[in-house]
Amino acid sequence: MLMDVLAGVVAGLSMGTIFLGVLIFMLYSNPDIHNRLSARLPQGISPTMVLLAILIAVPPLWGIFGALAGVVYSFVSISLPYTGLGSPNLAFTIASLSIGILIVIGLFILRRRLIRLGLILAVAFAGIFGWVLPLLANWR
Repeated sequence: MLMDVLAGVVAGLSMGTIFLGVLIFMLYSNPDIHNRLSARLPQGISPTMVLLAILIAVPPLWGIFGALAGVVYSFVSISLPYTGLGSPNLAFTIASLSIGILIVIGLFILRRRLIRLGLILAVAFAGIFGWVLPLLANWR
C-alpha cells in the first residue's frame, strides 16, 4: 500500500508540473489578465499575490490528489486484478482514460479555444495516472 501511495504522489507531482505549465501558458497568453483580475478582486489583494498563491498551491494539491489516487489504485488492484492496455490494472486505466475524456469535454464546453490545452492535460492525465502510476506501484 505504501508503494501505491508513493507512486501516486510521484504521479501527482508530475501532473501538477504539467498542469502548472498549461495554467501559466493560459494565463499569460491572455494580455489583459492582470486588469481583469484587478477589477474582480477585493481591495488590497493584488493579482500578483493571487497568481503566486496558485503557483505555490497547485503542486502540493496534485500531490495529495495523486496520493488519494494511489490509495484508490491499491484497493482496485486488490479487488479487480485484471491486466490490460499495457497496465497492471485494466479497471484503473479505463477510469483514468474516462476522467481524461471528461476533462476534454469540460474544457470544450467551457471554451472552444481551450481544446488544445485540454487535450494536453487529458493525454498527460491518462498517461500519468492510467499507466505510470500502476507501473510505478508494481515496480519492485
